[in-house]
Amino acid sequence: MDWLRLLFCAVLVQLCAAGNETRSTFTYEMVAKCKEHICKHGYKYETFYKIDAEDREHVISDASVALEMHIAILAANNGHILLSTKANPTVTDPVYEIVVGGGSNKFTELRRNLRRNGKISKPTVGILSAIEFRPFFIRITTDGAVQFGKEGEEPLLDYRDNNHLAIRYFSFAAWNGVEAKFCYDCPPKGTNSSTTNSEAVDPLMSNADKLKAALLQDRAPHLPPASPVTIRLGFKITSLKYSPFTSKMVTGVAIVASWVDDSMAWNPDKFNNITKLTFSDGQIWRPTFFLFNSEDQGSVDIDNPGPITMVNSGEATYYFQTHLTSWCFNYAKTTNNWPHDDYHCSIVIAPWEPHEKITLEQISHADEKMAIFAESNKVIPNEWSIEWKQGVVEPSAWHTIFTANDNDTNQSDRFLVNIALRRRATAFNVVFYTPLLVLVLFVLMSFWSEPLQMSRVWFYAGSTVVICVGLCYVDYLVPIHTVPTILVLYITVMGGVLLALLLQVLLMTPTAERLCQTHSVQSLLRSSMFRILFFLPPVKSAENYDRINEAYSGEEDEVTPPRNGNIPEMETETPTPSERDEVAAALDWFLFLVYSLVIAVMLAMHF
Repeated sequence: MDWLRLLFCAVLVQLCAAGNETRSTFTYEMVAKCKEHICKHGYKYETFYKIDAEDREHVISDASVALEMHIAILAANNGHILLSTKANPTVTDPVYEIVVGGGSNKFTELRRNLRRNGKISKPTVGILSAIEFRPFFIRITTDGAVQFGKEGEEPLLDYRDNNHLAIRYFSFAAWNGVEAKFCYDCPPKGTNSSTTNSEAVDPLMSNADKLKAALLQDRAPHLPPASPVTIRLGFKITSLKYSPFTSKMVTGVAIVASWVDDSMAWNPDKFNNITKLTFSDGQIWRPTFFLFNSEDQGSVDIDNPGPITMVNSGEATYYFQTHLTSWCFNYAKTTNNWPHDDYHCSIVIAPWEPHEKITLEQISHADEKMAIFAESNKVIPNEWSIEWKQGVVEPSAWHTIFTANDNDTNQSDRFLVNIALRRRATAFNVVFYTPLLVLVLFVLMSFWSEPLQMSRVWFYAGSTVVICVGLCYVDYLVPIHTVPTILVLYITVMGGVLLALLLQVLLMTPTAERLCQTHSVQSLLRSSMFRILFFLPPVKSAENYDRINEAYSGEEDEVTPPRNGNIPEMETETPTPSERDEVAAALDWFLFLVYSLVIAVMLAMHF
C-alpha cells in the first residue's frame, strides 16, 4: 500500500508540473512592453483606439491573418473588448464584442452587436483575476474565423463569420462597480514587437463638452472658488422618525445649495448660445457638510447624488437628499406626560472642511429653487406632528454657546433647525386611558355598595392583579429615560385599591368590632355634626346610653287589634346598623371623596 501511495504522489507532482509549464504567465516585464488602459466608469466604451493598417502588414507574417491582438486583463470579472469598423458605434452597428469573465467570472461570450446577439459562449470559471494579469489573444483570419483564447493555448471561442468585419477600431470597458486594467499592443510571447500599433481617437465632443473641457482645464476640483464663499442653503424636511427609547431622531431632508464661482462664468455668444452646463460630482468643487449633533462624526451621506448645474453667470446649484440621525434628549425633567409627550430637538449642519470659510444664507420656501421639492418630496405623515424653524448661526454667536470646542479652526457659519415634536396619541389614548378610567369608575362605585362584604374584597384583589400584570408589560411600550405620569396614575390607583382592600379586611375582623364599641368611637358616632357630614341617619334614643341605636326596652304599648281578625297583621322590622357598619359607611364616603379629588387633580396635571 505504501508503494501505491508513493506512485500516486509522483503522478500528482508530474501533473502539477505539467500544468505549471502550460499555464501562461504575464510578468511585469511584459507589462512594460504594452500600453495600458484603465476602466473606472462601468460598462461604457469611452476611449477608442485606431489600428494602423499599414504598420500591421509589416508585422504579421501570416497572410491569412487579418488581425492579431495580444492583450492582458487585470480585473475581478467582466472584461469587455469591443472590435468595430468605426469609432463610437451604435447598438445597430455590426461589431464583435467579447465578454471575458461575465456573470461574476463564470463565462466568456462573443457577441455580434453591442450588448446582444451572442454567437458563442463557454463556461470559464475563474478566468480573470483581481491580483494578477491574465494574458489573452484575439485572432481574426481573412476567411472570417474569429478566435479568442488564453495565451499559449487553444482558442476558447472559435466562431466562423461568413460576413466578417474589417476591424479598424477597438475599445475596452468593465462593469458597474468593477475597476479593470487592460494591457494592449503587447508583443506575442517570445518576441519584442507587437502585432498591432494603435493610437487613441479623439472623442466626439459636443459644444457643451468643449466648453466644459475649457472651463475645467488646470482646475483643482477640491478647492473652493473663494474665501470666504457665500452659499445660499435651502432646507426641507421630507420625513421624520423619533424613538424615545434611544433618544435618536432620523430626519429625511432635501437640501439645495447655491453659490457663485466667477472663474467659471462664460459668454454664451462665444459658445453657441450655451447658457447652462451640468457637472458630475467630483468635477468641480461643492460644499460638504456634517451633522454636529450626529451619532457619528462623518460627513453627511448623500442619497442618489445629482449633477451640479451651472449657468453662464457662474452660479452653481446642487440638489441632494439625505437622512440625518441626531441625538435628541433632555434630562432636565424627571417626568413626562407620555403618551402626550413632546420633544424639542435641533439639527446643526456645519461645513465639513475646517479650512473652508463659508458664509451661509437661508433660502426661503417660496424661492423658485425650492420649487423642485414642492411635489416630489412631500412630508410623510406619521405618529409625530412637527413644527420647525430654521436659521443661520454666525461664528461669534456659536462661540458663546459652545465655549469648550475648538472654535478657532472652523470659522464658518452653522445652519440651525429647531424642531418641535408632539405625538399623535389617539391610539394610545384608547389603549391606556380606557382601562384606567373604567377601573377608577368601578373603584369609586364600590364605595357605594354594601360594606363589609367578601365580594368587595375579591373585587379589590382582582383589580390589583390586573394592574400589576399590565405594569409588567408596559415597560416595552413606555420610554423610561424619565418617568411617565401615566405610570404614576396607574400606581396611585393601585395604591388606593390596596388601601381600600386593607381597610375593608381590617373592618371585618373581631378586633375592629371591639374597637368600634369603645367610648371614643361611640362619642364620635353620637356627634350630630359627624353624622351629618358623613350622611349617617339620626341617632336613636335608648335607655342604655352606653350604646347607640339600641332597641327601646320600656313598657309595651297598648296593641291595637287588627281591623279584620281573620287576617293576621304583617309586621316588618328594619335591621338596626351596628357601630362597625356605621364606621364602614363613613369611611366609604371619606374614601370616595378623597379618591375623586386626588384622581381629578392628577388627571388635570397630566393633560
